[in-house]
Amino acid sequence: MNKTSMTLALALASATLLTFTAQAATPNYGSYAGTTGGTRSGGEGSFSAMANTPSYYKYSYAWGMAGLGDGTLHAASSATPCPGCRAKTGAESVARFWDTVTFQNGQNLGLANLSVSIDGTLTPGGNALAWTRFYVGDPKADFFDRLNDYAPAVQLKSGTTVFGDELAIPLGNSKVFIFAELYTSAVALPYAGSPNTSADFGNTLHFNWTLPDGVMTSSASGQFMTAAAVPEPSSWMMACAGLLVLGWLQRRRAGRSRDRG
Repeated sequence: MNKTSMTLALALASATLLTFTAQAATPNYGSYAGTTGGTRSGGEGSFSAMANTPSYYKYSYAWGMAGLGDGTLHAASSATPCPGCRAKTGAESVARFWDTVTFQNGQNLGLANLSVSIDGTLTPGGNALAWTRFYVGDPKADFFDRLNDYAPAVQLKSGTTVFGDELAIPLGNSKVFIFAELYTSAVALPYAGSPNTSADFGNTLHFNWTLPDGVMTSSASGQFMTAAAVPEPSSWMMACAGLLVLGWLQRRRAGRSRDRG
């Protein structure tokens, strides 16, 4: 990523719309989704959340979705150059979930296998960005105040990224706090010949675990990992519609340019 592209991406990433408000204590559970220039939903006590950019935004689109039941996050952003504009166009989206899980182990010390799988694509050229955060560990009262310390962002590339870990589960009852975040941004520059950009990680971030025999779980939400990871048709239709609109606008402008030539 060149210096200009990195500056633009970081400028978008600092948007106050998508930042966490400091919490006085670690929340038990929640989910959140938000987009720049668009909607926000969810928060503490939410099982799921979904957000998207309004249809009247002509040159950018973003959407995000989070669900505790299936342990999934979806996020995508896209931007197309604005003809005659002197400013860049761009979009960003974020999706998060968190929950407090209690393990009941009445047999032997065991290891739980944890994994996070993220699948997506980034437009080449450096003006599309995606990252993830992931944390499984002791509940921390200042978790959201020190988010970068406890769950540093890991930049993503096109393709499938898998993070794996093992969690020791002692005898008796034990609690862990689980947090995951998926972020995307896309910037289109106001120069002749600038391409469309997109960070499409709508296909999903999926949390999964394999628990030892005899280990039972419960969660503060009562929902965490209780449902199969199945995309919601309405959400996919919404995302595809937004991306198709951007593509149609680009083709229309290209056609007008040929006519004038």
